[in-house]
Amino acid sequence: MKITLITRAFGVVFLLLPLFAYNQDTLRWQPWQNGYLDIHHINTGRGNAAFFVFPDGTTLLFDAGNIQVEPFEAKYPPLRVTPTRPDASQTPAQWIANYIRQVMPKERKPQIDYAVVSHFHQDHYASLIPLAQLIPIQKFVDRAGPDYNYPLDLQQAYQTDTLFQRYSAWAKKTGVETLRAGRKDQIRLNIKPAQYPNFQVRNVKANAAIWDGKSDQAKIHFTPDSILQNGKFNENPLSLALKISYGAFDYFTGGDMTGLSDYGNPHWFDTETPTAKSVGQVEALTLNHHGNRDATNAFFVKTLAPKVIFQQAWCSDQPGQEVFYRLTSTQLYPGERALFANSMQTETKVTLGPWFVQGYKSMEGHLVLRVLPDGKTFYVLVLDDTVAKIKVKQIFGPYTSY
Repeated sequence: MKITLITRAFGVVFLLLPLFAYNQDTLRWQPWQNGYLDIHHINTGRGNAAFFVFPDGTTLLFDAGNIQVEPFEAKYPPLRVTPTRPDASQTPAQWIANYIRQVMPKERKPQIDYAVVSHFHQDHYASLIPLAQLIPIQKFVDRAGPDYNYPLDLQQAYQTDTLFQRYSAWAKKTGVETLRAGRKDQIRLNIKPAQYPNFQVRNVKANAAIWDGKSDQAKIHFTPDSILQNGKFNENPLSLALKISYGAFDYFTGGDMTGLSDYGNPHWFDTETPTAKSVGQVEALTLNHHGNRDATNAFFVKTLAPKVIFQQAWCSDQPGQEVFYRLTSTQLYPGERALFANSMQTETKVTLGPWFVQGYKSMEGHLVLRVLPDGKTFYVLVLDDTVAKIKVKQIFGPYTSY
């Protein structure tokens, strides 16, 4: 037993050495190991895709988007969509699958244990069906399945939306579930849960239901009727949100949830403030709504007070300048914070200027958050998104949990 423990200890030290080295000659990908929590923000240039490997090897995919470039740019000139990464030789779903195969735990066949769709916008779920044809997905969770009747009959509301019609029909056949706000047992460790009692996935938000922050229950923030305007509604405030905790470490992700509370917006549009009250302080988060100006309000920033911030961007107007100002304001919360974007267009950098560019640690690449066993220490690895093979460009850290 003593020899085994020494071998294990030596193995861990050996595996962690590259994380402490900043010499470019030693930058190389170190595979996931038991006890690590890896969060991969995969950049295809076409929307959000985050792949999680939990400490026991259980996997989760949170969104898999694919924006249709020509229709979008024609509808919203002069906005520009980020070029496909690594290139246009494959679809975003194929690139996501290629990435996942490379970072899967070596003892497991490529498989996604949980796939979560935050809401029904193409930049968040248009790649899910083709991805499922490439890599098996065991359990699907979204905001309204299998009935798809919130805040009204979605089959009717989206009757001309071929993506939704195809997705909802497919999801029903797979046994899709609605995320239940407040619960901590709907998404859980599947392989060795007893080994990691300090790991938890908390369902924070689903549609109008927001976790109360204390029990396994949720509070209702608005009624279906209140968000309808002439029979239409905004998907973004209905987004799903999760809080992932590992020992001292906490991470938040919330799709396109909104937080703007002024300029005549109704109270229900601000879903961030009640969510922030429930979530509390975290070590890391991904920006709501790609950093757009209708999200990431001052109360949300002050309350969550993240040390590390990820922006999953794909459009030239992301982020809003005022969002960046709030994120970097030490008046909202003290201390250092590190900002990372998976892509930032030249037009955005030219418009917002040098203070904006200098505020980010990195503006290009796949962004990996690696949390070490016990959750006290974590790193950010920036990977090259212009090549198909996993390649480490930069390592930042160590960061220490609160």
